This record gives sequence, structure tokens and C-alpha cells, in this order.
Amino acid sequence: MGTLFQFPYRSVAEVSVRSIIKNLVTLRSLSQREIVPVVKADAYGHGILPVSRALVTRGSCHTLCVATLEEAIELRKKIPYAISIWVLSGFLPHQLEAYLKYHLTPVIHSLNHLKSLLYHKRLPEIHLKLDTGMRRLGLLPEEMAEAYLTLERLGIKLSGFATHFAESENSVSKFVDEQIAIFHGVYQELLHRRLIQTDASIHIANTGAVLRKKIGLSYSVRPGIGLYGISPNPRLSSCEALVPALSWKARVLSVKSLNPLDTVGYGRSYKAKRREKIAIISIGYADGLPRLLSNEGNVIMGGRKASIRGQVSMDLTTVDCTSIPSVKEGSLVTLIGKEGKQTVTAWDIANWARTIPYEILCGISPRVPRIYLD
Repeated sequence: MGTLFQFPYRSVAEVSVRSIIKNLVTLRSLSQREIVPVVKADAYGHGILPVSRALVTRGSCHTLCVATLEEAIELRKKIPYAISIWVLSGFLPHQLEAYLKYHLTPVIHSLNHLKSLLYHKRLPEIHLKLDTGMRRLGLLPEEMAEAYLTLERLGIKLSGFATHFAESENSVSKFVDEQIAIFHGVYQELLHRRLIQTDASIHIANTGAVLRKKIGLSYSVRPGIGLYGISPNPRLSSCEALVPALSWKARVLSVKSLNPLDTVGYGRSYKAKRREKIAIISIGYADGLPRLLSNEGNVIMGGRKASIRGQVSMDLTTVDCTSIPSVKEGSLVTLIGKEGKQTVTAWDIANWARTIPYEILCGISPRVPRIYLD
């Protein structure tokens, strides 16, 4: 059994650090702005610590973005370099002391949270988030009059100002322009009232906005999915320069023959139409392969596509390898990546599972080891 597998894993995700740095350079070139990488959600499933180290040491990034205080503390403890860490959506008033202790920058997204700062003598640098149409986090434009008064009472100037686009990846949408216009008006008022630093970080553009060149007032941009080589809209022409950084692989555990009318797996949802050969592979929904791929989609084996048969179960998935005679126990299976002339992308899996590639990448389980190349 020790010689059966070329790597000692039932499944593995290979992450190309070089590809991440190449995507960083591409996005920097397209935007002509400072890149502030988004490494939340374990760097979109790619591994927050190895990816962040590479972005700082090899990519010359001075600031990183996460979603929660917990992510930020983990990052600060493991990467104690003189970098800034912005927490995009995790600020709660009772956490203020932790922001001070770990030198973190909260992005304030609520008028009540902004007012809560009045009761503290020491404050970290803060960014303010404006809701220009996303209707999630952020102060509404009509709340800004009270926010101006609160900032004046605090006696501080904002070190950053942000918003978030709702559909920047939509190549025909005009809504992003409406959001930019709203943001611009409020920003000008902050400048007029001298409530924001002259060198404040103005960050509104995400990957879709960079690819569409909808940068607006951004002094820096916050790409997420694009850093990892995936476009939020594969039909955007500029996305061709992005290189997917993650490949996902598994192994064949067993090969069996089916007779006509034999069924496969839980619920017997697949019935053989002829004599067939099936391969049982070491991957399941506990590893992050969506159960919605049951009887849907393909993997790559022996340089050819093989269709999933039956239900994706917790630890195992069955595929039809009838036309691939080279398949045997221990054969390589590619779930995301390229083998020979065949490719399966995160977008392919997302389309089969009726979701988006963000969910596919973030859903790859922690029990799948990440191996970092180059």
C-alpha cells in the first residue's frame, strides 16, 4: 500500500504561490493602484498564512484585508511584520481593546458603532464604510450628517473611507457608476469638513471593478477572487491574464465492473445502461465536493473526462471510467486543474453545482492538505 500512492494523501490541494504573485502583478498593472489583498476565509480556501507571507515578502504588499477580528489576530500573531491589517466586516464595540492591542484597523460600518467610540480615551486608526447601494454593511448616506457631528466630537480624522460594489463584474451594469457618484459626494463633504486625513486610504474597487476599470476614487483596490486566478465573470476580456492558483486532486481507491441495470451508491440514483467500469475516488462532500454534483459534472482521469455516477457521499465519489482503460487503483484524479488537454475549473464545478466559484474554493475542507509549490 505504501507504493500505491505517489503522495501520502487521499486528497490534496496544490497551491501555486508563483501564480498568486503573477495575479497580483497583473491586477496592479491593470489598476495602477496599490493592491490591498483580501485574504479572508483562509485566503479563499488557499491558506491564509502561506498566502499572506508570500504577498508581503514576495509581492511587496503593505496591507492585508480580513473579514473578522479572529482572522486578524491570527494573522498578526503569525506575521508580526510592520503591515497594516484591515478588518472589513467584523467590528463590534466590545472588541475595541483587541484592536488596540494587536494594532488592527477596524472598518466601522454602523452609526451606533461609531458613536460607541465616544466613550473611549484611546482609539485605533479607523476607516468608515459607506453603503452606496449594496444594502449590507455601511452607513447610509442619510446617516452621514450625524456621522459628521460624531467625528467632530471624537476629534479624529478618518484614516480610510470605503464602500463595496454590488455588481461590478456585470459588464453592462450602470449601478457601479451610481455607487461611485454617491461615494464621491460624501467623500468631498468629508474633505470639506476636514474629517479625513489627506493621505487616507480610499478603497472601493474589488476584482470585478479592476477588470472593468471602474476604479473611481480608489487610491488602493481590494481584490479577492482575482488574486487566486478566478474572474467573478469569465466573460470579461481582461480576465484572460489571470492564472488559477489552485489544483485539487485525489486518487482512485478501487475499480469495479457493473452489469446492465446495476445501481450505484446511496439511493441507487444511477443505473448502468450497459456493462460499465467505475472508479471509486477518495473525495466526498466532507472534503468540499458539492453533493449537487451527484450524477452531474466530470473529473479528469488518464487525460480524459470521466462523468460522476450516483450520489456524492461523505468520503467517496464514483465515476464512469469505461472508456479509460489506463485507470487502476492509485490512478490520479483531477477535480480542479489541467491534465493533458483537459481542464476542469472552479467555474465548471460551480456551474454544475449551481453556485459560484467563491463557494467552491472556500468550501474545500480543512481535511484536504494544502501543498505550496514554488
